[in-house]
Amino acid sequence: MIIEYKGIKLRFVETEDAAFIVSIRNNEKKSRFISKTSPDVEAQKQWILNYKEREQQQKEYYFIAFDENNEEFATYRVYKIDSGLPEIGSWVSKPDYSNVKNSIKVDMAVKDFVLNELNFDTIQFEVRKQNTSVNGYHKLFQPELVRSDDENNYYLLKKETFNTILPDILKKFKI
Repeated sequence: MIIEYKGIKLRFVETEDAAFIVSIRNNEKKSRFISKTSPDVEAQKQWILNYKEREQQQKEYYFIAFDENNEEFATYRVYKIDSGLPEIGSWVSKPDYSNVKNSIKVDMAVKDFVLNELNFDTIQFEVRKQNTSVNGYHKLFQPELVRSDDENNYYLLKKETFNTILPDILKKFKI
């Protein structure tokens, strides 16, 4: 499956992506606000093989994003699909990737996919409290903050809110 969205493309992760995933998820700058990932590429390949089973069962999707130059630059996951309240996460871009708009497009594409293609009414996501820029960005979509703990903010975003606010956000970022 390929998702095309405003000049970028997302495709499902394959085992050949393991080194790329390990490199961005273990980058010192990028890993501050995400769960730890083993630096072992072979372990990541095994994780992907297990994930591919969940993908086949339509329980989870893991994407690699490519830009207009066919450069891979980000990851994003959709999981807990079978719970009825999918969660989005693992949104990580390459360190020093210069096109911030493309990274934003990845988030918009995944939210749109889950809410409008998979046709869920609500998605959930969490953001580390210290990741103030990402919290601020997500708040543009007017999600409901359902709870906080010492480490994270937990949000719910309704399809209706997303679809209503998206045109304004696209204008704001000139996308």
